[in-house]
Amino acid sequence: MSFRAPSWWKHSVIYQIYPLTFADGNGDGLGDLQGIIQRLDYLNDGNPQSQTALGVDAIWLSPIYQSPMIDNGYDVSDYYDICPTFGTLEDFETLLEAAHQRHIKVILDLVVNHTSNQHEWFLESSSGQDHPKSDWYLWLDPAPDGGPPNNWLSYFGGSGWAFHETRQQYYYCSFNANQPDLNWHSSDVRAAIYAMMRFWLDKGVDGFRLDASSVYSKDELFRNNPVKFEATDRNDYNNQYHLYNKNLPENHRIIQEMRAVVESYDERVIIGETFIDSRLYDSTIFYGAEGNELHLPLTFEFAFSPWYPGYLQREIEKKEIVTPPGEWPAYFLDNHDIPRHLSRWIECSLCIDSTAIAKAAAALLLTVRGTPILYYGAELGMVNHEDIPPEQARDQAVLNVDGESLPSRDGARTPMQWDASPQAGFSFGKAIQPWLPVNPNYMTLNVKAQIDQKNSILTFYRQLLRLRKEHEALRQGCWRSLIHYPYEHLAYLRETDSETVLIVINFSYDKDLVTDQPIEPKRWQVLLSTTDIAPGQVIALPKRLAPFEVSILKAVQ
Repeated sequence: MSFRAPSWWKHSVIYQIYPLTFADGNGDGLGDLQGIIQRLDYLNDGNPQSQTALGVDAIWLSPIYQSPMIDNGYDVSDYYDICPTFGTLEDFETLLEAAHQRHIKVILDLVVNHTSNQHEWFLESSSGQDHPKSDWYLWLDPAPDGGPPNNWLSYFGGSGWAFHETRQQYYYCSFNANQPDLNWHSSDVRAAIYAMMRFWLDKGVDGFRLDASSVYSKDELFRNNPVKFEATDRNDYNNQYHLYNKNLPENHRIIQEMRAVVESYDERVIIGETFIDSRLYDSTIFYGAEGNELHLPLTFEFAFSPWYPGYLQREIEKKEIVTPPGEWPAYFLDNHDIPRHLSRWIECSLCIDSTAIAKAAAALLLTVRGTPILYYGAELGMVNHEDIPPEQARDQAVLNVDGESLPSRDGARTPMQWDASPQAGFSFGKAIQPWLPVNPNYMTLNVKAQIDQKNSILTFYRQLLRLRKEHEALRQGCWRSLIHYPYEHLAYLRETDSETVLIVINFSYDKDLVTDQPIEPKRWQVLLSTTDIAPGQVIALPKRLAPFEVSILKAVQ
């Protein structure tokens, strides 16, 4: 095997920040850019030997553009400015410089399937059918009965068509009526988006994460979607085959053009959400037939896997098989749209100790072959806040016109838990009510409580991130399972020409280490283990695994 030095995003750990709830720098209860700046040293202080910094390599910021905040930033009203909730353009430039000083790359969320209905583009487009921007959005006349022009639905529920009184036409919105979809068939729209991308790239951002990147293109004839036979999903959206309003072949031309914009700059990355109900193969084709689309397509199968070794390994093996030669996979366990992984997995685990599950999940995420994306707070073992009072709910976008809603996403977006001071230190010790309520477990589950604890989840994450930096095999080695059909434990190798690392994760109580092939060599150096064996010791492989053990071992020749 031989390897060339990978691009930075192939060996990095990316940390997703939801700015509204990460850190409040100005004391108004809302997360902001100044808060992030003040917490950068926690993420990476620029010292490779740091004993306190987490050690991530890049941050992905959920949207910070000008917005009425109906969907908390995913409804953009001005791509060229920062929402006052988060600060100013100067604040962002300060953040960018401070992050780069600490060797942290900065990735912006790019929401360009739709805009806010308060964006100047939409206000002009909706003013009349003779306006130069008339075709910048998807407009159709009513059906003969006066209703929506076809059966396309919104992912958030109900018809995807909203009627506009001024134009006396319907406009299409894949999500909320406040988020009209752009018409990507318009060359003017594409040119405007690409100019905006260059604006941020010129400022020095290191790339983009594309929101909903598989739904840009829509059928120009607006044909009805086929309905699934006897489909009864609670969300009507899932009862259709989305042949004409999602993942059309033309979508790939758009991604290729966006990739070309990014490639005109040195070492920038383009990541894409490929998207909600895509099959794995459909997602991986977003690398492009010629490797000219997304650097990192994000798929949901691994994150949605049950907490069971066989299922998790099956998703890893699928990715290993379908990822094209020369391309690179990405993995995540949770994000701002789905429940936190511990909230999904604790109930289906044999283990009653959530710390053990959190460490096992961390080891899996950070040792498979691919770029890990870590959602803020996962390094502490944060879980969903399940009891947010209705009057404090913030996820307005999931409410449809009939007053019904999809499950709220608020529980996975609660404030980062920094310490045991008022409101978990979110406003740096000030007793200010934050935008969303803090999870009640913050008094014991927080950064300050864990940072010096030898066996804490946070310490384990820091140790794992250091191991990735120190061992080439964990950053770019090939992946090979030692168990064909894992039942109660996983055992796999990461290998380069010069290094072999073995990862063993036990999902059960005391268990024999059983593999389908002999493990060579016979001697291994402990790199990290949840057992009492200290790092650095050279051991023979144990025949029996400790309850819920995680061990990472390096072959000794």
